[in-house]
Amino acid sequence: MNISMMNLKAQYAKVKTDILRNLKEILSEQKLILGKYCSLLESTIAGYVGVPYAISCANGTDALILSLMALGLQEGDEVITTPYTFFSTASSIALVGAKPVFVDIERDNMNIDPGLIEGAITAKTKAIVVVHLFGKLCDMERICSIGKKHGLPVVEDMAQSLGSRVNGRMSGSFGDVAALSFYPTKNLGGIGEGGMVFTTRKDLGEKLTKLRVHGMGNTQYFHEMIGINSRLDEIKACALVVKFPYLDLWNRKRVENARYYNKKLNGLPMTLPIIEDDTSHIFHQYVVRVKERNHLQNFLKDKGIQTGIYYPVPLHLQHCFTYLEYRKGDFPVTEEACLTSLALPVYPELKRVEKTYIVDAIREFFHSA
Repeated sequence: MNISMMNLKAQYAKVKTDILRNLKEILSEQKLILGKYCSLLESTIAGYVGVPYAISCANGTDALILSLMALGLQEGDEVITTPYTFFSTASSIALVGAKPVFVDIERDNMNIDPGLIEGAITAKTKAIVVVHLFGKLCDMERICSIGKKHGLPVVEDMAQSLGSRVNGRMSGSFGDVAALSFYPTKNLGGIGEGGMVFTTRKDLGEKLTKLRVHGMGNTQYFHEMIGINSRLDEIKACALVVKFPYLDLWNRKRVENARYYNKKLNGLPMTLPIIEDDTSHIFHQYVVRVKERNHLQNFLKDKGIQTGIYYPVPLHLQHCFTYLEYRKGDFPVTEEACLTSLALPVYPELKRVEKTYIVDAIREFFHSA
């Protein structure tokens, strides 16, 4: 049996007819950039998240960069964030000229540790960027309280968490601004790159709308500020419009798969993700932690089971960030996670026979050790 980390072909089969119909319309009309499907996508997802402003853009990294640009981050500013996340969280901070300042993560959920944030705040700190890692919401009530206390805007990197919520409140609605990715493997993935920025603030919403089109306002070729070119095209937007109605169902299936794993893998010498409820974690990735990570991964590979390591090198030890002068041992919980974390297939199209095969293979590994 061969089981991949994601089955995009199976997902596409369910939406193919509607996507192709929309594509035919777009190509016939040749309205290709920021047209009706972009507008529909923005208004639909803004309503879903519960924010008044949703600004589509070219990709998730641009969504982060635009968020920081809108907040006025510049050379010499410091931004507190996590070292255990995808590279773009920190690179976006560096690309606007600011300095990433890392704090360690919580052992239980691998999100940024709110208890360490205040200790990292200095006179140069201008923002806090949190990541809802693998689809698990951070403790936003506590983090936003810290931001308010110190006058610091909070940015949500929600690339992996669209649809996660606490007490009915969605990820992307807590901070001053939030950045989303529509990369094809995301819970709501497109047919190429894509991103979106959310905010409840009118000033930021208006500024972001201009920043994504070179800082241009309503009058063409008149630029009010220096922005970037980061527009979502209609072809990608139309596919996301078709896929969006399935998002909650797909997220529920991911949670069901995660609960299955937790039940069947309980008692083995590995740390399983905590599932507190059905909504605060939508399992973009199902990540276990095991000391024999590399051996287990190779064993599963031989069984035809694809797994993933997110992430093998923490950001504070990446070569490009040596100028920050962090050292091995600075963030022990993060470093341990990088050595022990392994993601199992959790996508919604995963069949029960495939889940059983994965569980049986993992049990075989430990029983034969």
